[in-house]
Amino acid sequence: MKGIQINKPVKEVVLVVALGFFWGLPALGANFYCDPVHGSPQGDGTAERPWRTVEEVIAARKIETRDADGKPVNPGAPIKAGDTLWLRSGWHGVIRIAGGHNAEYITIAAERGQKPQVGWVEIGGGSRWRIKGLTVSPSLAPAPLTKLPRNLVQLGEHGDERCHELVVEDCFIYSVLDASQWTARDWVIKPQSGIWLGRQGKGHVARNNYVLNTRFGINLCAPEVRCEGNVVANFSADGIRVTRDGQVVRGNVVKNNFVGDREGDDNHDDGIQAFLFNVGRGTLRGVRIEGNIIVARERDDLPFPNPLQGIGFFDGPLVQFVVERNVILINHYHGITLGDAQQSFVRSNVVFSRWTAEKPRPWIMLGQKQKSARGNTVHDNWAHSFSFKDDPEVKEERNQMVTESLFRSKMEALLKEIELEFGALHPVASRPRLEMPWLNNAGAAEK
Repeated sequence: MKGIQINKPVKEVVLVVALGFFWGLPALGANFYCDPVHGSPQGDGTAERPWRTVEEVIAARKIETRDADGKPVNPGAPIKAGDTLWLRSGWHGVIRIAGGHNAEYITIAAERGQKPQVGWVEIGGGSRWRIKGLTVSPSLAPAPLTKLPRNLVQLGEHGDERCHELVVEDCFIYSVLDASQWTARDWVIKPQSGIWLGRQGKGHVARNNYVLNTRFGINLCAPEVRCEGNVVANFSADGIRVTRDGQVVRGNVVKNNFVGDREGDDNHDDGIQAFLFNVGRGTLRGVRIEGNIIVARERDDLPFPNPLQGIGFFDGPLVQFVVERNVILINHYHGITLGDAQQSFVRSNVVFSRWTAEKPRPWIMLGQKQKSARGNTVHDNWAHSFSFKDDPEVKEERNQMVTESLFRSKMEALLKEIELEFGALHPVASRPRLEMPWLNNAGAAEK
């Protein structure tokens, strides 16, 4: 831990221990504050004399960091590695940071009980930056923004291989809050995408964010990134995209997919999709997809229904993948499909369709395009059907036909597990992770 700086009030440094423990932040460094209503650019960043907005703080170069070679950037600036910039309620502009490497995290976070708003977030590169607890949407701007981003939160797109540990957590991220008046075409052209992690560096994290009304939900574009505890709600392309080695996707809820071929959208939508970034097909290794919930539609009255593929990993080879304990409710054949998988495990997943009056009914499948599927283990899964014939070396056992009662019990158990770890209500969106009234009504599945 670095020593206390003489230009930082001692009481603020002492308070960080208690605040850090209570609000889930590390007990490091000093605290600074921004208040769009009562703050001033001439303030000193203390709780009593806060600066105004985070956009002004960044523009005024009040954050000291280092370049990739260790040379100080903005030397002598008050905010340093290990410090936290607390944001109070109101409009803060946009967060745009070119980069910077920090020995300890610099955190930009909502002060407890406050609801700060920003239009979008971009941290081009660097290491150990954390964005926490913000509401992110260009629709909140007092006046139309001169630039609209493609991705509402974009981390690590312009750095290099030394970029690492860029984190976004507990944020509420959306194109617009209410998309009920959007047409089918609007769902294709109007929404931004949610979170983009990569392409540079490794070890970035998207944790416990609520991503609403977007084109793509979360794109994972760097090795060894983690995507955990997020909700991707209301999307018109793919929920989560897995594209590099060593990625972990766990404890997420992906729900409510809109528009497809009938509305002129040629993207074949997946709850979670995998492919090699910038190539489309090629070897991916060491990916874990664990304990996620995928739901095509929470309610039957949602507009523009579209067949949603569950876990659609069609373009390998996929080496040493683990796909386990996911619960999937969809209206497409591809419940879980791994293409050209090798030495991979598919275990304890549940795939179900409540829309059983007509096909399709989802399966679990090992497929191939390059005739390289081999040596996989598939056991203790439940689905409407199974197909492993493309793997001559497959080890499969105890895979069973799914029933509605089995699906219900597994869904309820997994949802409780996710809620226990990440909360029943999202801390900023104040929305439940899943809303399916019929789940608690035995026999409510459609026949």
